[in-house]
Amino acid sequence: DVLDAAPSVSPEMLNLCRWIAEYYLAPIGEVLKAAVPFGFLGYGKRVAHLLVQNPESALAETKRSAPKQHRILQILREHGDLTVSQLQKKTNVKSIYAVLNELARKGWVEVEEKLETRSVKPKYEKLASLTPQARQRGSSITLTPKQALVVEKLAESTAPVPIKQLVKATGVSTSTLSTLVKKGLVEISVREVIRSSTSDGLEPTEQPPSFELNRHQQQALHEISQALQKGQYTTFLLHGVTGSGKTQVYIEAIRRVLSAEKTALVLVPEIALTPQIVRRFKAHFGDKVAVMHSQMSVGERYDAWRLTYRGDIRIVIGPRSAVFAPLSNIGLIVVDEEHEASYKQFDASPRYHARDVAIVRARQNNAVVVLGSATPSAESYYNALSGKYRLLEMPERVDQAKLPRIEIVDMILERKRRYEEIKKEVQEKKIEFPKRLPDSSISKLLHDEIQKRIDRNEGVILLQNRRGFSHVVECFDCGYVEKCDNCEVTLTYHLTKKHLRCHYCGFVKKPPDICPNCQGIEIRFHAFGTQQVQQELQELFPNRSILRMDLDTTARKGAHDRILSQFGRGEADILLGTQMVAKGLDFPRVTLVGVISADTQMLLPDFRSSERTFQLLTQVAGRSGRAQLAGEVIIQTMQPQHYSLKHVVSHDFLGFYKEELAYRKELDYPPFSRIVLIEFRGERENDVHHHAKKFAEFIERQGIAPHSILLGPADAAIPKIRNQFRKHLIIKNLKSKDPAGSQLHQALMKAKNLYNDSALAKDKKVQMTIDVDPVGMM
Repeated sequence: DVLDAAPSVSPEMLNLCRWIAEYYLAPIGEVLKAAVPFGFLGYGKRVAHLLVQNPESALAETKRSAPKQHRILQILREHGDLTVSQLQKKTNVKSIYAVLNELARKGWVEVEEKLETRSVKPKYEKLASLTPQARQRGSSITLTPKQALVVEKLAESTAPVPIKQLVKATGVSTSTLSTLVKKGLVEISVREVIRSSTSDGLEPTEQPPSFELNRHQQQALHEISQALQKGQYTTFLLHGVTGSGKTQVYIEAIRRVLSAEKTALVLVPEIALTPQIVRRFKAHFGDKVAVMHSQMSVGERYDAWRLTYRGDIRIVIGPRSAVFAPLSNIGLIVVDEEHEASYKQFDASPRYHARDVAIVRARQNNAVVVLGSATPSAESYYNALSGKYRLLEMPERVDQAKLPRIEIVDMILERKRRYEEIKKEVQEKKIEFPKRLPDSSISKLLHDEIQKRIDRNEGVILLQNRRGFSHVVECFDCGYVEKCDNCEVTLTYHLTKKHLRCHYCGFVKKPPDICPNCQGIEIRFHAFGTQQVQQELQELFPNRSILRMDLDTTARKGAHDRILSQFGRGEADILLGTQMVAKGLDFPRVTLVGVISADTQMLLPDFRSSERTFQLLTQVAGRSGRAQLAGEVIIQTMQPQHYSLKHVVSHDFLGFYKEELAYRKELDYPPFSRIVLIEFRGERENDVHHHAKKFAEFIERQGIAPHSILLGPADAAIPKIRNQFRKHLIIKNLKSKDPAGSQLHQALMKAKNLYNDSALAKDKKVQMTIDVDPVGMM
């Protein structure tokens, strides 16, 4: 059947999907599914029905020789046509397709593929208006009081009135309207209603302020404008310090794109950032802007997709999935905070990186790409210095606002200071030394600085990149730690529900009163999560409003925007959160940023951990002192000598980049290589290791040694998740010997085909995933 009058996927999008499928080694069907919003596609179902004219003879023939065939024929005779899944439930035949294929071969049964209609459709509403006859005859018509009320309401409006609104305003029933229609006084019309998430508080509340771009902004805009005029593919890396006005450069560049009758795509790393940036863009461009993200309803996404496809929308804003927006004639793609790991799809196929897909899409459309960041990824900055991208620098904040002063607090020395204080108090007051020293996540310096800001009615943002109450529940007597039954990770205690939860598989259990190992009663909660920090803040600063922003508090639709709006209006003194509070937020009243523990990211077994620490701390520091008020940042850590912290304090991106690059080059990590991570997982560890080992042999058989280095198989950093053992193979593809990665790609495809053709592929208990350019190695 022809499903649509126009194709759902344009030739341009089809080419992009083909590239994604090839580069990320993903099936083209999965890529196309990701490119079209959920609910837009139809879905198929297989229906089985009897063909045999005389089922009695077929039933008699199969009764003894083929009991499974007999059972299927019997059920189809009794119930008529059934879907294959319904048939399987009723017959309990596991290998149902094999049996149905045999019946089809005999000509007794046919399995037909049926395509269902879409699960989401355009939304319409009915409108009522007076007919010309009713307006001419006026009050001469004899009407009941209710009918007269309806006519009076409709006469007040020059435009048709939605029936729902009319019924609510007058209190009449729809039967009264039907009578007026029969009398020829009212006519009913239908119009489409656009479901839009921007109607939920995302409209701009005021006109955008007008101000002149500074010299660095003007220079950046000039270079971008020249590339736009030429209509040639160019990628810019816009490296601007936090608060340097990158968003205003994006807005002015988009203004030029629209004047050239082209469209623009703006990618942001987090849904949390979408409301702020959407308001700002809508203030400038009005209803030309659409939002696309996963927290929208199916209907909202469907309408945004159709309006964009139709050409009614010229600017699309959203996180990584918005890279598939059906814009035509694209002139500019902006990737804000290009360094963010959330641009990478890591949990489902296709495992694409939206930044890299955006660059390829721009190349196919002869468009301009602007990658913006205060802390560019090592790969992007290397590409800019080597000439692959064009580097634009914005080293100053707008309005001459100064970068915040950053101070490091050594939490080991802080603990020693507290110990000495308690020792002194014990000696002076002649009291017994406490068995358990009070543990605090807030240093004296941070406490004092928070108090100063609260007294001056200024805002405070605190970052603790770990949700829950406590990350480690430990027995003080024997050191026993509560771990997940299904994963090799510690459980996190959540105070609100008073349970231990695994953040990988969702396993939940009650916290122990006594140690299951030694029956000790000293159970300690270590490694502060956001809930525990919030509780401590409420004790330290009673009667003060503290907002928490993490995965637990932002699960509901619109929660991100609600929390940020409250804080922006000054309804809370402190905003505490995970990395959600580190990016893109602009609150002039914030003069203090505190980092509870810089170590949560720094100590992860991943080659990007130092880079992520530097980026996160620099980004969260940038939330402070963004207006005339001076800003300050306090970073608490147990690793004060770490090189990433040294460069954060001095706001020295180039110094960090040089040191990080030397380390990457020595160990052949990106940007000097490209990484492919191949993961095997299953319930039996020996089987998983066997599969990984055989795949490694298939790869080695392709002779990858000159251009690539194969590591493993070895346990993943977290060797078990959801009762599945995990083994990793890592390939480092050296760009000096295989610049485009084509030799590795061919070797991987051959190895994958060998694996799929082998007996191993039939073992569905072990699953393999190939992740090209992974952002996490855990």
